[in-house]
Amino acid sequence: MGLLLSCWSTALVAGSAPERIISLGGDVTEIVFALGEGDRLIARDTTSQFPQEAENLPDVGYLRQLSLEGILAYRPDLVLLSEASRPAPIANRLRSAGVRVESISYQQDLQGVHLKIAQIAEALGVEDKGKRLSQRLEEEQEYLASKARLWDKNAVFILNHGGMSAPLVAGQGSSADSMLSLAGISNAVEGLRGYKPLSPEGLIGASPELVIVTEAGLRSLGGETGIWSLPGLSRTPAGRSRHLIVVDDLAFLGFGPRTPTELIRLREQVEQL
Repeated sequence: MGLLLSCWSTALVAGSAPERIISLGGDVTEIVFALGEGDRLIARDTTSQFPQEAENLPDVGYLRQLSLEGILAYRPDLVLLSEASRPAPIANRLRSAGVRVESISYQQDLQGVHLKIAQIAEALGVEDKGKRLSQRLEEEQEYLASKARLWDKNAVFILNHGGMSAPLVAGQGSSADSMLSLAGISNAVEGLRGYKPLSPEGLIGASPELVIVTEAGLRSLGGETGIWSLPGLSRTPAGRSRHLIVVDDLAFLGFGPRTPTELIRLREQVEQL
């Protein structure tokens, strides 16, 4: 560690725009590309999988298990660091090593998306681009807000990914619950907060009209066959009608620049059921 630091220093001219940027956080990386500044990135974390160009960048590790040495090895002049990153002291350790670090909000709502855009645009020196991107998102949000609530459509969001012992449903106050509300869809799950397991009896009692799952969740559950095999689900209106909508993981739960578009797509699919 000491040898690495002694052999490395950042030669950043005061006032110059950073050109060797590492982006840590899938939402952060996506915003950098949405601003048209992806060519300034030299590395990213494992959660940064959109757009496709991001996957061509070197991977410094998982967002919640970051290594100081792994980041410093790329000699960045700026690190855009999601507040969701771990370990928590990583930002201060990078600063102590002489690296400029900008901490990016992890606020889990649409206002948080605008905040992240503003923070990243300022860090990159492209504030005008940030304003234009936020304006486009505001127009999509206004379109959603103009739509009447779909009172006759209630849904259950099922969360599952590799490593989970059992799927969870999204209760009140969860990020998925917030997304359903913004799309004008009622959450069929009541009386639970956050993401929790739900018994077959609870699922039958919730009586969802449709099931929403992410692409990764669908794969981890074994596809549609696995979804409809979940205990109790076949005895719900959703199970009998086989109403299933699959959403993009990062766009739906990552609160990035594609989130309003994904909500509009979800809304339109529900309207067609």
